[in-house]
Parts: sequence; structure tokens; C-alpha cells
Amino acid sequence: MNIYEKLLNITSEIKNVSKNLEVGVGKNSYKAVGEADVLFAVKQLEQKFKVYSYPCKREVIDRAILETEKEYNGNVTKGNQIFLRIETTYRFVNIENPEEYIEITTYGDGIDTQDKAVGKAMTYADKYALLKAYKIITGDDPDQEH
Repeated sequence: MNIYEKLLNITSEIKNVSKNLEVGVGKNSYKAVGEADVLFAVKQLEQKFKVYSYPCKREVIDRAILETEKEYNGNVTKGNQIFLRIETTYRFVNIENPEEYIEITTYGDGIDTQDKAVGKAMTYADKYALLKAYKIITGDDPDQEH
């Protein structure tokens, strides 16, 4: 089987992945797909069809220090958040013929008050590379939201 046939088979067999992750609190909370759920759905099928996927290149394309201001009970506190946007090239390799592979480009943003912006950006980019490459249904269509 060539790499296209393998990816097609994985896409055909993969089930939808539910949004089981609750992000944020209160009125700003929303449901999201967790990285662990995506990996669980993908790993067994990649092993079955002998495909190995990994991020083969990452590049920072934007970064900033964002100043924040929060008010609580009349008290204003100021702080900083680190913002990072990365471009990731994700490679899908045919294990039976390693010279044969497909690459896709994906992006991820991360924002954090400390050192986790990089990890958040990488996780986002990797998760969406798999979701889009395998056309995984997550239940919601973001274009339907106002």
C-alpha cells in the first residue's frame, strides 16, 4: 500500500473524537478536543497501517509579550503574558517504504504567564495536524458559531 492508501484507510476507520475537555471557567468556558483523545484515536490505526507521524520542523513565526490588566473588587493588577505562534511541518511516513511520506503545514498559538506558551503552541499545532490530516469529526463546526 502506498502512503495515500494508508492515510485513506486510517481516515475511513477513525471514529469521531468528542470534545471532552472543559477549557476556562464561567461564561468564558468552552468544550475542546484534548490531545490525549486525538492520540488515542490515531495511534492504534497508525500502527495497524504502518504509518508514523511526527513534527519534522518547527519555526517561530510570531512572538510578543502582552501586558494584561485585571480588576477584582476594585483592585487592578497588571501582568505579562508570553504569546508565541509557531509553524509546524508534520510528516506522515510509510513505514514499509520510509522514502515515501506526506507533509502538511499547521500552526499553533500559545499564551501563558510563565513558560508554557511554547508547549501550548506545539500541542495545538500537532493536534490540529492530526485532526485535519485524518479528517476527524469533533462534533461541532466552528463556522456555525456567531
